Amino acid sequence: MAPRLPLVLPFLLALTTVLPGDGPKRSPVLLDTDFGGYPDDAFALALAVASPELEIVGVTTCGEDAEDRAWTACRFLTQLGVKDVPVAFGAAPQPAGKMTDQLQYRRHPAAIFNRTLKPGKDRAADAMAKAIHARPGEVTLVCLGPLTNVARLLRDHPDAAKKLKGVVVCGGAIEADYDGKKAAVAEWNVKADVPAARAVFASGVPLTVVPLDATVPVTLNRQQADALYSTRNMLTLQVQNLEELSGLGEPVKLFDLVGVAGLVEPKHFTWKSLALTVNDQGRTVVTDGKANARVAVGVESDPVRKWATERLVGWGKESPPREVKNRSKLIERGGFPVRVHAFEDYETDIEARWYMSGKVEPGTPPTTGKSVCRDMLTQDFDDRQGDLKTMYRAVVFNPVPGPPMGPRTRLHFRYKLEGTSTLRVQLYSLTNGYHRYLSLHGLDQGRWLDGCVDMTDMRRPDGSGGPLAKDERIDDIQFYVPASGRVWIDEMVLFEAAADGEKRPFPRRVVFTGWFDTGKQGKEWPGDFEIVAHEPPRTWKAAKSIPDAEGKPTLRVDLRGERPLEAATELSFHYRTKGDQPVAVELFSRRRGRSLGTATVKPSAEWAAATLAFDLARVEKPAIDEVRFRPAAGCELWIDDLFVYTPGR
Repeated sequence: MAPRLPLVLPFLLALTTVLPGDGPKRSPVLLDTDFGGYPDDAFALALAVASPELEIVGVTTCGEDAEDRAWTACRFLTQLGVKDVPVAFGAAPQPAGKMTDQLQYRRHPAAIFNRTLKPGKDRAADAMAKAIHARPGEVTLVCLGPLTNVARLLRDHPDAAKKLKGVVVCGGAIEADYDGKKAAVAEWNVKADVPAARAVFASGVPLTVVPLDATVPVTLNRQQADALYSTRNMLTLQVQNLEELSGLGEPVKLFDLVGVAGLVEPKHFTWKSLALTVNDQGRTVVTDGKANARVAVGVESDPVRKWATERLVGWGKESPPREVKNRSKLIERGGFPVRVHAFEDYETDIEARWYMSGKVEPGTPPTTGKSVCRDMLTQDFDDRQGDLKTMYRAVVFNPVPGPPMGPRTRLHFRYKLEGTSTLRVQLYSLTNGYHRYLSLHGLDQGRWLDGCVDMTDMRRPDGSGGPLAKDERIDDIQFYVPASGRVWIDEMVLFEAAADGEKRPFPRRVVFTGWFDTGKQGKEWPGDFEIVAHEPPRTWKAAKSIPDAEGKPTLRVDLRGERPLEAATELSFHYRTKGDQPVAVELFSRRRGRSLGTATVKPSAEWAAATLAFDLARVEKPAIDEVRFRPAAGCELWIDDLFVYTPGR
């Protein structure tokens, strides 16, 4: 191993070398990561940011959804005030393994609307080469994911690869598996792209490997994680956010953090010089050949964990949230609404892609439904007047495609609070491009309660903005509590208050609301119909029947997924017809291939309102995914404000 030691050891020791009068020497590092999966990548990037010995000169992302991973890393760095680090994503193809839960972090408006650091135009291998050429002989490449991008660097930029100070691979296994047992496995970062791993291990670059043998023992149990997160500085809040989204429970394994720790604090590791190759199954195999790597075969787990968490805690102080103003009060929700603009009860995953913050978990029937949404950490969505120096816990739902409001808009919801008696309710105006909120104080904690607020009470944080106006389009229904509190939300209904004299009770459950004012047919509003503009004096849009394959008029509204119904189900809508024949209306199930209920409405040349009641008591587990309207031959039909619901009592 002697021939390899002079190449590998100096670049490890240089990180702790102190130059007289200059403080710790900063070693430039490139991090290549599959950020956005298991949260160890977030811990690793956080440790790199918090380590004064390191200068991050670039971050690149690998794995499927590499661009989303890059945006996730960009938001992470921006939250920490690190806005000058180039970020790039690996070109396709990449190893399989889609982002899932952490996509919520990536889809924060700050990233969606380019208010964060954003990935550069160069792909990962090209960005790596630029950074290495800018600092020849100084840059260490730290690999925290599959080695696809690194192999492409070796292949496409061999001149840059020769100027690397060294490569650290957090991956492989010598004698340990993922449980720390003596049964080596094909570790993910290596087996995900075996040809790439082989190329890197055979490249001759100064190589340091931190395998499962050293990474598996370093974990955080729940008590240790809670102690870390209780500091609530912006760095620990980001890590906590991504760990919670992953829903791992305990212990949290810190694989990739250990790779960075081995670079910065090598004294807590046992190192051996070994000859490593990669077999067809992706196993890292020790051979009798010439040593090509310095390998961490053991670790002092407690000192590494303590040292790393102290770094994260010491990064900064907690920034408490500012005072919440614009106080309001809960109101009665009243009778049957004029219109339901949007709703979410978390009973299906049909709108899951619109859950901007929060995580669905089982409810506690009969107190609430089978599923509810609990908060997740997030930065305030209001990046103009919101408090961006801290993070909150929030449940946020995006009612795509941004409905227009009426003059008396209300929001009903079920909620449970813990650790706080204050709830901030916020809304984004697509029309005006700003947020408004109201705040509720002195609320009970520890039990599910019903709440309703008058959305016209909302104002901007500075008191401006005026009330929510008729025809103003909105987006993002948001519920916030301090990071030290908790909130659960269920059964939110954004609606227009009941007309004066309305006798019908508020619906017991909303199933579907279909209006066609905004959004496109086929995307937001699937089915068979044409979206057309209303004729004055009515405004906005409606759905119009079209000919089917046989030339017969049809209007089929797809509910975007199967919706469970109750025995008593009602359907209301506005409509007008051209022709003098009645129109058949069906609650249809594609899965069963039949209608679960049929009714008719009389023809009407003028816009009229219809309410149809269906008795589904004899249908086992009734559920539908379509409402079908069948006008008679030669007739036409227009509908608006389609509403499926369980009637109130």
